[in-house]
Amino acid sequence: MLVKIYRFIEMTDQTKTVLITGASAGIGKSFAEVFFKNGFDLVLTARRTDRLEELRENLMLSSNNQGINIISADLSDEDAPKKIFDFCIDQNIHIDALVNNAGYGNPKSFENVRWGEHSDFLQVMIGSVTELIHIFLPGMIDRQYGRIINVASLAPYIPPADRGGLYSPIKIYQIKLSEGIHYEYMDQNIFCTALCPGLTRSEFHIAANMPEVANTPDFLWMSSEKVAEQGYKAVMSGKNLIINGLLNKFFALISMVIPKILTKKIGKYLTTKRMPN
Repeated sequence: MLVKIYRFIEMTDQTKTVLITGASAGIGKSFAEVFFKNGFDLVLTARRTDRLEELRENLMLSSNNQGINIISADLSDEDAPKKIFDFCIDQNIHIDALVNNAGYGNPKSFENVRWGEHSDFLQVMIGSVTELIHIFLPGMIDRQYGRIINVASLAPYIPPADRGGLYSPIKIYQIKLSEGIHYEYMDQNIFCTALCPGLTRSEFHIAANMPEVANTPDFLWMSSEKVAEQGYKAVMSGKNLIINGLLNKFFALISMVIPKILTKKIGKYLTTKRMPN
């Protein structure tokens, strides 16, 4: 009963601020637009500050009484989370919501990736995600308000890909981390949602050098705007997990009952044979 009461508590006496990583494009950019539309001040971080500056200019056209701060950070650097935290302290910014969106894919075979690349990948996808929650959570506890979104993936629910062996295990970690944080702190009005999108229109697959994904039928794709909207609604309503889209929910369900070798063949067929629209 206590949880249901907390779900309707909002900080109406002051402006809320969200920190979004990987905010320069794709799902991160769409989250910036969604939170800004809902009255949040923004702290945006990414490596490409020119993209962040452009985003800030576009957002400020619709409002001139909300704050947008930008900080350049490479989350493969172990010092980056503290750099972001120190920036917020110096600017007297309280983080009320956190979107751990920064990430990328690596389609190379596991053994062909240098350990340095694996290490950077683990730091971005596990180290920084965990540390950012850890350093901003105490403030959320003090204010009895927190909304955290970890952008995971549909990948753990479907058969493993031929390459990129770390991606799905990392996303499983993000899902279970979200679950642990959510159920430990939900009675303090702090919710943590694992967002599990499938194929999403963004620069992700281009950056990951996965051109074969372009062959996937259009009906399997979602827009980053829709993914972000669903994620925002999920965390605000206290949901711990959301798999975006009915079709993706269906894929996740059947993957649990159909032998992996069969679903793997189906997935490979869909990405190598262009189906008619």
